[in-house]
Amino acid sequence: SIIHHIQQLNMKLWFLIYLSFLAVFPGKAKLLPRRSSWAPRDPLAFVPESRSRSFPAATLCSRRASPLPRIRRPSNVRGTALNMCQLLGMNCANPTDFHFSFLGFSRRGGDTDKHSDGWGLAFFDGCGVRAFHDSDSAVDSHVAEMIRQYPVKTLNMISHIRYATIGDKQLCNVHPFQREMWGINWVFAHNGDMPKFSSEREFSWLCQSDGDKVYHPIGETDSEAIFCSMLNALRVKFKKLPSLPILHQYIQQLCSKIVENEENPIFNFLLMAGERTHFAYSWPGARPGSSVWNGLYYVIREPPFKQASLKDLDYAVDFADLNTEHDRVAVIATAPLTTDETWIEFKQGQLLLFDQGLPHASPSDCEKVEKEGHGLSTKCRNMLPISSCGA
Repeated sequence: SIIHHIQQLNMKLWFLIYLSFLAVFPGKAKLLPRRSSWAPRDPLAFVPESRSRSFPAATLCSRRASPLPRIRRPSNVRGTALNMCQLLGMNCANPTDFHFSFLGFSRRGGDTDKHSDGWGLAFFDGCGVRAFHDSDSAVDSHVAEMIRQYPVKTLNMISHIRYATIGDKQLCNVHPFQREMWGINWVFAHNGDMPKFSSEREFSWLCQSDGDKVYHPIGETDSEAIFCSMLNALRVKFKKLPSLPILHQYIQQLCSKIVENEENPIFNFLLMAGERTHFAYSWPGARPGSSVWNGLYYVIREPPFKQASLKDLDYAVDFADLNTEHDRVAVIATAPLTTDETWIEFKQGQLLLFDQGLPHASPSDCEKVEKEGHGLSTKCRNMLPISSCGA
């Protein structure tokens, strides 16, 4: 057609103009190649302008982060069995924003590390949950960038960056997972490898529970299957709302049952049950042939607050400028996020309840939290709390 010939002539004309420009100015004009997906990103690319101005250059760590190559895989290709996902959690005495921790953590989602098969984040707003999920990597996701730009305050938060080994790269397989039970929002994210809960097998009841299986996985991950199994067991066990000491004790039993008879089990999870209650469990390990250690660490930020520098980004914050004497924050992660704080590794098989930014390791410790009025809370009248004297 005439239009097609005109378009071809225009293309030839522009190409001749470009060649003429090269002849007159040799070496000055270059065709700019499209940016390779393997090219490392600027380590400071994620620092929002409005936030970076708040912290002078003197507070920034002088060490330059060393980004790894960007790694992309087709959506139907699973990752190598040597790597796993990563977890991030936060529990606070007062509403606190998670901007600093998520800024460093999200860089591991395809920039400084390989966890590029999706990401998710959920935090409580009162008794409700705001949840964000994306099958894109955390470094490329526009939703993740929005969260990095606009700090939001909460008492309880969980985030997860995925490295797909079980289940395809699909939104239904992205953590955290969420269900309602007893009129409470439960949110769960997992790191590990539990073959007995794979999608090819019908997962059995835990702790010899019996009854209707109300909760079923939607996606293909062993993580969601574990979450549903735990909720089904809790629902059958308790007809009334349990106290925190009883709940801690029974969740510990469920965890022991899950890792039982597993060869080289790796089982780490974060579990929120309402606005304040945050459980974290770790059975750490590494897959055969891998040097990647999968466990959980936590740090408590409390008065006197100090400066902290991110491990994955040249970015530091003096928390003394941002917090008061009444603030306290517990941050939990698969691997430490900062270079100048003391991170405590979970013991094997340890279940911690975090409340007001403090860890509680035993049912007796949880009793103190219950007496402070921070136990499970529901508006369901038929789920009145039971005594902490028995299960």
